[in-house]
Amino acid sequence: MLSSVFISQRRKARALPFLAWVCAVAASYGQRPETSGTFPEDYLPALKPILATALRQSPQMIAKQLELEQSTLKVMGANSLRLPSLGGNLTFASNETSISSNNSTKTRDNGVFYNFALNQSIYHWGALKNEGDKARIGVLISQKSYAEASRTLAVTLRRSYLELIVKKSLLRQMRFARELNVAELKLAKEKLESGLFSPADIAGRELNMSDETLRVRRAEVELAALRRSFARLAGIGDLSEDAIPAEIPALAYDAAVASAMLAAVVRDQGRQTYQAQVSELKVREADLDYRIARVRLLPKFGASAGYSLENTTNASATTVSQQGVARQTIAVGAQWNIFDGFASRAAKRAALVTKRGAELELKTASEAAVDAAQALMQQLELDVQAMEMSALRFGLASEELKKVGKEFKLGNVPQTAVDQTTSGLKVMEFQNANARATFLARWSEFASLVGADPVLTQLPARHDSEKR
Repeated sequence: MLSSVFISQRRKARALPFLAWVCAVAASYGQRPETSGTFPEDYLPALKPILATALRQSPQMIAKQLELEQSTLKVMGANSLRLPSLGGNLTFASNETSISSNNSTKTRDNGVFYNFALNQSIYHWGALKNEGDKARIGVLISQKSYAEASRTLAVTLRRSYLELIVKKSLLRQMRFARELNVAELKLAKEKLESGLFSPADIAGRELNMSDETLRVRRAEVELAALRRSFARLAGIGDLSEDAIPAEIPALAYDAAVASAMLAAVVRDQGRQTYQAQVSELKVREADLDYRIARVRLLPKFGASAGYSLENTTNASATTVSQQGVARQTIAVGAQWNIFDGFASRAAKRAALVTKRGAELELKTASEAAVDAAQALMQQLELDVQAMEMSALRFGLASEELKKVGKEFKLGNVPQTAVDQTTSGLKVMEFQNANARATFLARWSEFASLVGADPVLTQLPARHDSEKR
């Protein structure tokens, strides 16, 4: 019977290179409970490199990386509004002006004309700073979205990998049953002439054999489709059937650790999850939108400096004069949009509505996290019982096979008895694998939800102190 053992206290520090220019990604969940050695990749080492590869090159993670890069570049664009801007133009032209009432006088502007201007925003009532803060919040949202995508991808891949093992175990049991049917059909055909079996019996057995072959073939096609789907999701090449482990080893579970993890989620009211943190950031983002909209109709102050040069030639009947005009300008001014057709009022109201929606989203996400964690914990307790009962049945079936094997060696039972007992053991083997896979998938989902997933330790931690 499966016994509960303590979880190892060793913590493995892992780091996964992300983007060279990203200093921080995703907020950590705080002090994570110790769950080393309890995840599917710990029991099934072949899964660990698959997870590492998926976090780097799966299609959805690549899309999240691009999204993060875009949000980081938006910070540069928002901050540029607070920096000086320099512009100008350069023209080579020949212009001539004459007056119809005085044909003897003409003005020519020939040569190079240019001007340069430097503009600097001085005071916009905090709107420019808020634009920069809003862009940085967008980066944090993208970082947390990346971390949440990593977490959910790992959970999905683990569950799919365990499902592949269960499907392979089922297929192995079905193939063994078909082999027994093939042997029985062959024996029945050999005894057809002796009269022990009628042609109708043989036809019925052949039909059953065809049904069995069809079921095996369907299972093979389903397993192949699941393998391709898993490989595509993980961003790896094809995963062969031989590469799938044959069984899941005995599992460790500490109910006290799980209870402590659930208590932490309830205590934090589910706000430690990435979805709740994203909703909280959206509240801050909407508040900044309101602050920006609130000052849209106030005067905006700025400074400018300019330099220009133009050449002018004046010709009359008696004189010709040529001069170059250079202008230097330094100015401080204000731009004031007094009325914009109630656009600012609409922007303020829209920001407040968005903020209320984000607050509701935060409340819903927090409550959903607590409910999900509690439901998973309850299911885990049932999964442990089911796993223990399945292990007990498997043990009993193994002992029965040993007993029948001894009787067969003594000549007390036929080969068919051994085959039937072996077939029953195969069924118990499949059920045992299914029970372990169910528990392990649910445990990894629970531990990941409460922030104890080792995948999260592979992501660089976000700086908790943000620039304001």
